[in-house]
Amino acid sequence: MAYANPNPHTIAIIGGGVSGTLTAFHLAQQRQLRARIIVINPRPDFGLGLAYSTPSMRHLLNVPAGKISALPDQPDHFLRWLRANHDPEATPETFAPRAVFGRYIQHIFAQTRGVETWQGSVTDCRLTPGGARLTLEDGRRLHADRVVLALGNFDPAPLPGIAPQAENTGLYCHNAWKAGAYAGLAPDDPITVIGTGLTAVDVLLRLRETGHRGIITAVSRHRIFPTRHAPYTPLADSAIPLDTPPTCVAYLRAFRAALHNGAEWRAAVDSLRATTNDLWLRLPLGERKRFRRHLQRRWDVVRHRMAPPIADTIQSELSSGTLVVRQGRVSGVALYDNQALVTLDTHAGPDAFTTTRVINCTGPSLNYRRVASPLFKKLFDQGAVSAGPLGGGLRATRSGAIIDALGRPSDTLFTLGPARLGTLIESIAVPEIRNQAADLAHTLTVSLHRQSSLQEEEVIAS
Repeated sequence: MAYANPNPHTIAIIGGGVSGTLTAFHLAQQRQLRARIIVINPRPDFGLGLAYSTPSMRHLLNVPAGKISALPDQPDHFLRWLRANHDPEATPETFAPRAVFGRYIQHIFAQTRGVETWQGSVTDCRLTPGGARLTLEDGRRLHADRVVLALGNFDPAPLPGIAPQAENTGLYCHNAWKAGAYAGLAPDDPITVIGTGLTAVDVLLRLRETGHRGIITAVSRHRIFPTRHAPYTPLADSAIPLDTPPTCVAYLRAFRAALHNGAEWRAAVDSLRATTNDLWLRLPLGERKRFRRHLQRRWDVVRHRMAPPIADTIQSELSSGTLVVRQGRVSGVALYDNQALVTLDTHAGPDAFTTTRVINCTGPSLNYRRVASPLFKKLFDQGAVSAGPLGGGLRATRSGAIIDALGRPSDTLFTLGPARLGTLIESIAVPEIRNQAADLAHTLTVSLHRQSSLQEEEVIAS
C-alpha cells in the first residue's frame, strides 16, 4: 500500500489495531484532507490488535453482531459482512468469534485507499514546531504534522511477590496472551489463573480447546465472574438522567429506582451507553475515586457480559468442580519442588497451595509510566503527555487531544481507545472506539485545513 504522496501534510498513526486502522479508514474518507496517512505497527497483521488476534474460535465477542458494526453510520455493516463471509444464518443476536471480527476489520482496512503501512516500533517522538519527529527502532525517521497514539493494551502491571525462578521456569506466566502460557502442559495438570474477569474466561476456554481437562483454580478478591447476556426490553430513557446530582450515591439511587420501577437490570445498564462518559465526567474527582474503590468491580461484571454459550460453559465448569474459585489476593508465587507455590492473603489469614502453572489474568496495565514502552518513557520525560487524574491512562480532551504536563492540550498529539481511560470510564469497546475514530478523523481534517489556510495567508501577506 506504500506509495509516493505529494500531499503537504503527514498524519502518523502509531498502532495498527482496531483503533488505529479505523482512524486511518475515516481519515481516508475525508474529502477535504490533503495529507499522507501512515499507520505504523510492530506486527505485520494490521487490523487485529490483541483481542482479535486470538487463534481460538471459542473466544466470542461480548457484543451481539447487530450492535458491533465498525462504522457508526452503518449499524448493520458487520452483520451483513458476517452473513456474506462466515455465517449465512447469523442474526442480530449472534455472538460471532472474535477472530472473525478481526478478519472483518482487516477487510475494511484492505479496502481503504490512500494509506501507507509501516511495520516497526516507534521508540521516540520529539515535538517540533508544527509537528513531531518520530524515530523507529530500525533507525527510520519521519516528520509528522499530527500523531495519533493508538497503542492498544499493554501487559498487566507487575504483581508483588513473584519469585524470578517461578517466572524464568515458566511456572508463572505474566502475560496470558503469549503462546507459552499453554505450552508444555499435561492434560490433567492443575492450573491457576489470577482473576475472574474476561481474560480468565478466555484462558479457560483456550485451555479446554487445547485438550486440558484438569482442575482450574481462579483466585479473586471478589470471586465474581462477568454476568451473561440475555434478551430484554430496552428502556426509552437513561436509567440515570443527566440532571442527577453528580455523586455516586445519587447515581446509585437513580439506578435502583429504575429497577424498582420494573426495568430489567441489563436494560438499565445498557440504557446508559450513550451517556456513561458524560455522567462520569460530571463527577468530581473525589466521587470518581469513590466509584473506583466501591463500585468499579460491580459495574464491570454487569457491563462487560459474557455471550450465553460462554456463560453456560463457565456455569458447567463450576457445577462439575473442574473450575474452582478461591477468594483472596495473591501475595506470592515461588518455586517449590518443581511446582508453583501460590500464597494468598485471605480474610481468614495466609493460605497456600501448589499448582503446575499460574497465569496472570488481571488485565492490561494503564500505568503508562511503568509499561515496557520506550516511546511512553520519552513522552513522559519530555512532559508531552500526562497521566489521567486517577493515575492511569492519559489526560486528553473530549476530542482526543493529549494534555501535557503543564495542562495544555496538544495541537500535535492525539489518542483514542484504552489510553483515553485516563479521563473516560468507557473507551475500550468497539461502539466507543468506532465513534472516537470517526470524530478524530474529522478533528484532524479540520485542524490541518485550518493550518493550511493560515500558511497560505502568511505567504500572501509576505
